Amino acid sequence: MTLMPEALGRRRRPTLVALALAAPVVLIAGALVAEAVQPVGSYDAVGQTISTLAGRGATDRWIMGAALTLLGVLYVLIAAGLRGVPTAARAILGGGGVAVIVAALAVQPAHGSSTIHMAGTVTAAVAFVLWPVPLIADRSLDPALRRGSAVAVSGMLGLLAWLCAQAWTDGTWLGVAERALILGETVWPIVVVGWPVRRVRPSPAVLAVLGPVVFVAGLLAAQAAQPLPDPWNQSASALSSLGATSRWIMAGTLVLVGALTVLTALGLRPRVPSTSWRLLAAGGAFLVVAGLSPQPVGGYSAVHMVAGGLAWAAYTLWPLGLVAAPTLDRRLRLASAIATVVLAALVVWFTAQLVTNGTWYGLSQRIVILAQAIWPVVVAAHVSELRGYRPEVRSHGAEQR
Repeated sequence: MTLMPEALGRRRRPTLVALALAAPVVLIAGALVAEAVQPVGSYDAVGQTISTLAGRGATDRWIMGAALTLLGVLYVLIAAGLRGVPTAARAILGGGGVAVIVAALAVQPAHGSSTIHMAGTVTAAVAFVLWPVPLIADRSLDPALRRGSAVAVSGMLGLLAWLCAQAWTDGTWLGVAERALILGETVWPIVVVGWPVRRVRPSPAVLAVLGPVVFVAGLLAAQAAQPLPDPWNQSASALSSLGATSRWIMAGTLVLVGALTVLTALGLRPRVPSTSWRLLAAGGAFLVVAGLSPQPVGGYSAVHMVAGGLAWAAYTLWPLGLVAAPTLDRRLRLASAIATVVLAALVVWFTAQLVTNGTWYGLSQRIVILAQAIWPVVVAAHVSELRGYRPEVRSHGAEQR
């Protein structure tokens, strides 16, 4: 049987999603491993760029070089397989991938700079910032995708401006600015690949999946940066506190996970009761506040503690809105009730560890956070199968009957 082109596009979509999700994983893993093999005190991730890890003066420079090359190949493949978007957007994205490969192969010398490397780096950075512009201009696309692309371009331009300011002024945050830009540029390809670009309703499942992936990656990176022998006994708040080593890793992770939660809640908005998606969005917003308000070296930050507590409460209680919605699938309502009970029990366990200074303090918190991150994925995947579903419409129809 011969498949129609539309069917081929649908069959290839999971592969593209996997490739897009692999990009930030490859980047983070490559940078962490490359940094770990450098001599102690020879590399500063806050002030030095990723290119330094792939330069001729770095130890085992092939690690970062291979990661960057693979990153470029991934984006060339994504651009080649992405359907339903303007050709110009795909060409710019693919060109950015090629530029990354060029930059990876034309490494920086031990002293000075490589013109080819710098040209490839600049070209890639600009391409990844500008490739969503044709999406904004295409009126045949989902208006929500066009608006989101405009926001994405604005955000990435802001990060690019910060990176340029750090580079031109020899700023001490050059490495952080570069990493923030590169990671920011990996987000929108994931969103677009997972978006049904010719349908009115986007699927929130891709954004929901990103939450736990980003949290795990950020947590492992933050733990690896700590000098303590047992980082598992530290909370996420401790890893992002003012006294933590490379605290920006965990702080940035919390902010990014919170932002992804808000976007996931907005994606669920037409598919679940308003109480649920608003609680979930509030949880994400409170998590952002907690990430931006770190704990001090000694004592506690009231803003951080309150925001963190409210985030946990919102993440735990938002499934109750699904339980109380008679128009939802009965299986989803029952599962949401069970999820609420499980989440509440885990929160009680963590609270007991916190109050008693238990030895399972750090582990219990990680389990709670991961459990809270899983249920949005389950709900998003479930409701995405119900095409055109709107709780308000179904409820109104039931009232008329």
